[in-house]
Amino acid sequence: MAASAVLPEVVTPTAVSAKPRARRRGFALLLLVSLLIISLGAVEDLYGNTDRGDIYGSDAVQYLDIARAFQQHDFHSALNPLWSQGYPALLAAARPLFAAGPIGDWHNTRTVNFAIFTADYLAFLFLLTGLFRSRKSDDSKRTLFLWAAALAIFFVTQVCIGQVSHVNPDELVTTLFFVACGLLIRVLHTSASKPIRLGLLLGLTLGLGFIAKAVFLVLGCALLAFFALALFTKRRKLTPAIAATAVFAIIVGSYGAALSHAVGHFTLGEAGSINYAWHVNRLQKWVHWQGGVQPAAEAWPKASIAHFAQWENSPPDFGAPIHPTTVLQTSPVVYGFAAPIHATYVPYFDPPYFYAGYHHLFRVRYQLIALVKNFGDLAQVVLTQPLFIAFALALLVLLSEPRIRRAFLPSLRRHWLLPAIALTGIAIYLPVHLEGRYLAGFLAVLLLTLLFAAFELPPSPNRLRAAGLLLLLGFTGSLIGYQLPVWRNLAHHKSPSNNIEWLRGQAILAQHLPSNTQIGVIHWTPNLQSDWAYIAHMQITSEIASPQDMDLFWQSSPAQQQATLETFRHAGAAAVIAINKPLSAGGPFWQHLPNTDLWIYRF
Repeated sequence: MAASAVLPEVVTPTAVSAKPRARRRGFALLLLVSLLIISLGAVEDLYGNTDRGDIYGSDAVQYLDIARAFQQHDFHSALNPLWSQGYPALLAAARPLFAAGPIGDWHNTRTVNFAIFTADYLAFLFLLTGLFRSRKSDDSKRTLFLWAAALAIFFVTQVCIGQVSHVNPDELVTTLFFVACGLLIRVLHTSASKPIRLGLLLGLTLGLGFIAKAVFLVLGCALLAFFALALFTKRRKLTPAIAATAVFAIIVGSYGAALSHAVGHFTLGEAGSINYAWHVNRLQKWVHWQGGVQPAAEAWPKASIAHFAQWENSPPDFGAPIHPTTVLQTSPVVYGFAAPIHATYVPYFDPPYFYAGYHHLFRVRYQLIALVKNFGDLAQVVLTQPLFIAFALALLVLLSEPRIRRAFLPSLRRHWLLPAIALTGIAIYLPVHLEGRYLAGFLAVLLLTLLFAAFELPPSPNRLRAAGLLLLLGFTGSLIGYQLPVWRNLAHHKSPSNNIEWLRGQAILAQHLPSNTQIGVIHWTPNLQSDWAYIAHMQITSEIASPQDMDLFWQSSPAQQQATLETFRHAGAAAVIAINKPLSAGGPFWQHLPNTDLWIYRF
């Protein structure tokens, strides 16, 4: 095992005097700790809260729809320019192992997420052992501290921040990022006998990362450039970097060709451009853009920010969509939507299709506002984790020793590659939009490199004990405090069966509508995260999607309501689902679905 090469130093005074029995004891200790970490990850997987408290959470239905398209061999729908295919492909591959129906879907996502988390941990160990092998021999106490601190960093970044329970590709992206960093370490800082083979594996890893999420296109190019620079500064042959670049380019080109064929024009993905339009330029989110000038009050959360952006004086001209969602009726507004793809809620499944025609623009003020917001979000991610605060304090304690402080910066300069890549990953998200789960892998690598640089020389025993105590307190705070919702859900035996989205989906299934039935929805918001509709295998193709229009519908006369319902029917809806219908509104043909807030009107 790769870890066993550095474990003897944990339990013996020096690496030289390590014996087989001590090595076995060290490996057994790592195995026990690993089982604990994997178990905690499994608990988060089963009992963690999604970001909306639903069965799957925000953006999840889009990935689940792609997985369903793969299962049905509908590759035209599966090749989506916004939502990447790597994670859904894994869901689709594992789906036959589970029973048909919603409960099989749920077990599939839990199992695949847990498998990815396990792979993530192994990839982290691959990186960590590479870092140990690149160092000079450490004494046992220093090595033990490094192992304990590194595993604490993994748990907090990958379980507390990354969250195993979320149905998205971010943990898979982190796994591949760890593998890429581990390969870099082995090529540059160890006596790798076959660097070209490692270069080929690096290119494959980066290519798979690109298929998992589009951010790997920019990250992969930056990583390869840094890799070539590191080889050049070490006066090593560039052959491994060239091999990695060739494999990466082949995968990107092949994927781009398939995606371009499915979309109908050349593209390598449009996640970056449309997210920039939404988050920086404040193009109307997330659906039903009809063109025209957006009011400042809708574009910006605060009037002072809108004033700084000069939106009132010079509003941006985004143009008009080529094929927008259709306004079927104006009072109340009823939207209809159709596209040459199949999904639970098409407008959010393929925004590039419905937003095609918007004008890209760059304004310095908009970018400054986005940067300030994203730096604030980054600070929130860091400052809400007790371990991160404890890590900063422990680093200050260690660097208060002059000889440690003098060795710290030279060590970072010698091993600049990994922190440069980690900071680049964070920098990619900063101008547009970031969330903690996007940054989990980058934060882990950055903290690891800072930790190893601070331990270039052995600290005094007192400082080592103080730093260890701080990290223990921080880890305990993250484990207990930050994960409190998980422990609460575990104590209450949380399961899908008592979730409102699950109950809604099951109630609609009980209506025995055929799979892929087109339905209309009356709700106070667009149905972007419609777990219930995915569970029931319905396709939302029309909707009333604002509080004003919903109230207008229920307050209108029976004849007007019937005319609106006919609008839904003409749009192809076999039924209309109303969420939170007023009890006194509507006619006798509305049927309440038991144990839910849903009402159904069938044609």
